[in-house]
Amino acid sequence: MHLIDNGMPVVVMRAESMGITGYESCAELEANDALRERLELIRLAAAELMDLGDVSSATVPKMTMVAPPKNGGTITTRTFIPHRCHQAIGVFGAVSVATAILLPGSVGSDLVGPLAGDTVVLEHPTGSFQAVVEIISGDDAIPVVKRAGFVRTARKLMDGLVFPRPYL
Repeated sequence: MHLIDNGMPVVVMRAESMGITGYESCAELEANDALRERLELIRLAAAELMDLGDVSSATVPKMTMVAPPKNGGTITTRTFIPHRCHQAIGVFGAVSVATAILLPGSVGSDLVGPLAGDTVVLEHPTGSFQAVVEIISGDDAIPVVKRAGFVRTARKLMDGLVFPRPYL
């Protein structure tokens, strides 16, 4: 388990250590009561370790399980926020997970697939999300996050004319 906050407090765990593959659907994961109970126990304990206090009625930390990429990305994710499996991955949670898996020796660092420069492609149940993280070696070779962000795309949603009625 890796506790990280680089935009959002997240607990990163290997999917296999939680008894799953990491490729299950959200419905399958939500139907797994033993998994959900275990995640909540870990979440509450991790919150104390992260100095977040009592989070029993909060949505942090997010709980992300990682597995090797399956569709050409960098890592596969399944995230619970806090008790429901997210259909995608939250923006800041994605940045935290991307940072975690790039830290040498961290949970999931050995599962990392291809990187395109400093872009991490996080696969999730409904597609993928791109986070950009640059880690450098600081004093005493301690990893330092130099920059972190995410890639957003825009597309034209509509083109047309509107003919409103005159205001009377």
